[in-house]
Amino acid sequence: MERALAQAIVEAALSVAFNPGDRGAKTFNDIFGKGKWEKMDAKDLVKNPALADEFYQLMSEAYKDIGGHINLKNPKSFFNGKLKFIAIDMDNDPYADALKVFKLKSAGLKSVGMGHDGSSPAKKAVVKKTAELLKHAGHYGELSGAIAHIMLTRYGIPSVNDEDIVRKVLKKDIEWVGPHPSGKYPDNPGWYNRKIAGKSHMKILVGLPAGAR
Repeated sequence: MERALAQAIVEAALSVAFNPGDRGAKTFNDIFGKGKWEKMDAKDLVKNPALADEFYQLMSEAYKDIGGHINLKNPKSFFNGKLKFIAIDMDNDPYADALKVFKLKSAGLKSVGMGHDGSSPAKKAVVKKTAELLKHAGHYGELSGAIAHIMLTRYGIPSVNDEDIVRKVLKKDIEWVGPHPSGKYPDNPGWYNRKIAGKSHMKILVGLPAGAR
């Protein structure tokens, strides 16, 4: 079963790679309609490969200022059996406007990216949905910069402040910092540095990963 799915994923990914933007393909709205967040996984992209193209466009827009998402670099990269998606169509065109991407981990669903079409409503929608999900057991993510500030201060998202638990959840090499060096976020003393693509980034683990409470 798993081997068959893997082969289907490969074939679907190749179809996107060689036929990007196929106008005969079904759009997000053709499949799901408008105004509601819809759940998807790799099997759904296998059935409708053009969705990967739509999702890639949303991610490209959201991460354009930093050169794109570090892992989701092209439509093919969305065909990963461990990835889960939720997306919504909010406007008059037939394409998805906002997207959340998660990766299935031992501690639950880790938020690994968000996408939007650049419009204010789509940006607000995906931020609000992110906050909503991070308050549910089994949802978590690593945050930094502006999005960390928004989640901690505007939405009151809980952070994981125990070093041992953070290391257990992440299973990655980190340099523990503790309280934010600037003195900000006194209720969230769980900051750490982690190298990504050779560069050190200060982050905080937020949400409710399994085993964190």
